[in-house]
This record gives sequence, structure tokens and C-alpha cells, in this order.
Amino acid sequence: MRNGKEYVMTVAAARKVARMLNGESVGYSSFPVSLAEELLEEGVLVQSSYGRRGSYRICDVEGCRTFLAQRYAINGSLEEWIEMMARQEVVSRAEQVAMAGNSKARKTRGFKGFLVNSYSPIEATLREEPLVIEPVQGTSIFIEDYEHFRIPDDVVVVGMENGENFQQIRGQQYLFDDLKVLFVSRYPQSTDLRTWLQIIPNRYIHFGDFDLAGIDIFQREFYAFLRERSEFFIPADVEERLKNGNRKLYDVQYARYKFMDIMDERLVPLVEMIHRYGKGYEQEGYIIG
Repeated sequence: MRNGKEYVMTVAAARKVARMLNGESVGYSSFPVSLAEELLEEGVLVQSSYGRRGSYRICDVEGCRTFLAQRYAINGSLEEWIEMMARQEVVSRAEQVAMAGNSKARKTRGFKGFLVNSYSPIEATLREEPLVIEPVQGTSIFIEDYEHFRIPDDVVVVGMENGENFQQIRGQQYLFDDLKVLFVSRYPQSTDLRTWLQIIPNRYIHFGDFDLAGIDIFQREFYAFLRERSEFFIPADVEERLKNGNRKLYDVQYARYKFMDIMDERLVPLVEMIHRYGKGYEQEGYIIG
């Protein structure tokens, strides 16, 4: 509450913010204008456009969490707050006060696992029983019992950093035509996905934004654990894309990532390229059709 006025965020809007805190982008049309204006003014949100498509993404995770605490009294986990508000009718007043008051309440996972998708059949197993991964276009499969989920060794796992790219894998098939691919999403629980990747022997390719923050996500969440079995996807035309990329995206990230440690030496040329052109390029630009 500020100056006697209480600010309220809807659960739907909070879910979109949570997705962006996990590294996803959210389309202009599906995000509340007033909240976008606030986050842009705070400097924790950036926007980009591709023709008629446009999206927002959070560029300062900690700054965004601080803003949520100050503006909406969400002092703990945003995911926990969402869960509480979604079942508000059965939550006691005492629990609401504890949650909004920066309590040390134990975080409860509503579900675990991650989404998978493929444009060609993948003959997997779940608890040693056959499971063919072949979702109908417009759908995906949620793997909850990932500890017992296995795929053939020759399948390459491609992690999609942003939700729109994961949902539109057929619009990016041209990028992976020479591979047998299982696409995975790091939302809603990137730690579950990483745990599974550590269990299996398969090669992992991370397809994210071509900017400093995207490289940081790959190195911190995946390369640090998988090392050379993982790689950051770098298309052949990435330099041309960066030449015509987003300068604002680079500018808002520069202060935070200018001294970023490059753990994976294979990324040095890409990082130098990003600094040379002073621009970033978001992966949604590779969707065709």
C-alpha cells in the first residue's frame, strides 16, 4: 500500500511475471498494459518486436522481485504467492498474512517435471514401458516422473529458453533437420529438467536468446552441470541477425553482464560479436511460417 492506495495484481498477471522470471518472453497482447508500463519504468522489463509479433522479457530478475515486494507486498516466492491466491477460498486469513508479511513459510511444489515436444516420433520409455512422444500440433506432453523417463541415446535434447519457440517447434524445424530431436521447456521448473539431463547420457543443445543474459542462463543453469555434453546453439547466420538486432536489449544488460565469466570457451566468438555490434537478438526471430 502506498499513499493509502492498495495495489493488486491478478493471479493471471502474476503467472506471466513468474514465467518471465524463469527466462521466458511473454507477448504484448497477453500482458496487462498497466503492469508492463510499471515494469518498463522500473527498468526491469524490455520489449522487442518482430513484424506483428512483440514480446516482453525481464532483464533484471532481482530488481523485479524487489519491485514486487515494494509495490505488491509479495516478499517471498512469487510462485508460492500464486499458489496461495489460486486457492484463496480455502486459505486461512492467518496464512495470507504470513505469506504477504515475508514469513519463512515452507515452499510447497504444486507439481514437478517439464514439458516435451517433437515433430517426429520419439520412442521413449517411462518406467521401462514404451512411450511414443508424438504430440499433435498445438499440444505437448508433461513428464512428471522424469526420474524414470528415458530416450534413445541418439536423440538430441534441445532446450527452448522461451515459451513461444517451444510452442512453435515446427516453425523452426529447418534449423534441426539433420538431427533426431526431443524439444524440452525449462519452464516451469528448470531444475527438474537439469536433473533429468544429468541422469541421461544424451547430448544437450540450448536454444536461447543471442544476448548476454541468454548466455548467462545457459552457463549457469546447464553448462556448469553438464559441461561439454551441453552446447549453446549458434545458427550459421547469427552475425547477420546481430547486425540488425536490438540495441536496447544489449544496453540494459551490459552493466550486469559486462564482466561475465565465459566458462564455455566455445562461446567466446559469440560474446565478442555481441559486444562488437552492441546488440542482442531474441530467438523468436527464428520462427517462420
